Amino acid sequence: MAFRTAGLAVALATIAGGAAALSLSADAADSSGWLLKCSYVKSAPDDPIVHPGMAGMSHMHDFYGNKSTSAASSYRSMTAAPSTCTSGDTAGYWTPALFRNGVKINPAGSYGKTTVREQVYYRANNVSGQKTVTSFPADFRMVAGNAHAAGPAQNPELGHEIYWGCSDNSEHGKLSAPQDCKTGVITLHVGFPNCWNGVLSPVDDTPNVTYPKGGSCPARFPIVLPRLIERFEYPVGTSSAGITLASGPVYTVHADFWNTWQQGALQKLVTDCLNAHKDCGTNPKV
Repeated sequence: MAFRTAGLAVALATIAGGAAALSLSADAADSSGWLLKCSYVKSAPDDPIVHPGMAGMSHMHDFYGNKSTSAASSYRSMTAAPSTCTSGDTAGYWTPALFRNGVKINPAGSYGKTTVREQVYYRANNVSGQKTVTSFPADFRMVAGNAHAAGPAQNPELGHEIYWGCSDNSEHGKLSAPQDCKTGVITLHVGFPNCWNGVLSPVDDTPNVTYPKGGSCPARFPIVLPRLIERFEYPVGTSSAGITLASGPVYTVHADFWNTWQQGALQKLVTDCLNAHKDCGTNPKV
């Protein structure tokens, strides 16, 4: 708990430090913040948030960023490990594995002339007004989406914060299921909740966060965290028929985030980019 307590102290200090202007933009790729290219690492039936210490107990996940993420990982082991991300990002990112007609499709490689990209956005463009963005506390863990949904209605952010598309952005709107893409590469966007109540849980902080409503954080969740968007691509071919996930039908889509960043680097980027209202570009130097 030492790391998490320290992270909370930093968060509270940041809140007390003042306010900075944030823009409200529909385009996550063109606003204050930064973008990281974090390539695919591996697939494994592990989930250190839902099943910590229980190797093989989860459905299959695709892991990105931190190269050591496993059921046995600890905050200390993660921060000491290498990553496919840059800029001091040693965090763990993972999603349920994707299948087409029963064949696993890795989020890597290419289809035709289209090379697959895995990207992570850190923005603040869904909250308006004078707000200070607070860094994720060290060891913060959360899940976006509902792996146990029995239908689309039980995954309420589907088609909103969580949606499918095409690698060339040719889709119309935010799709609740994959469509056929002429590039042969479909995309998955998972936006995480970024309004926090200031409470830290021992393993899973998901109950302590929610999404903004109308550009504002609810009164019970007043602390603005970075808006995290995981965007991944899958070379499935020009037909998206038969797409399923390791968790079940496509409406069970979800993703995980474990903040094992080099905390000083994360704090610097939050200060220099989000709270300075600056677009720091892709893979910024820290």
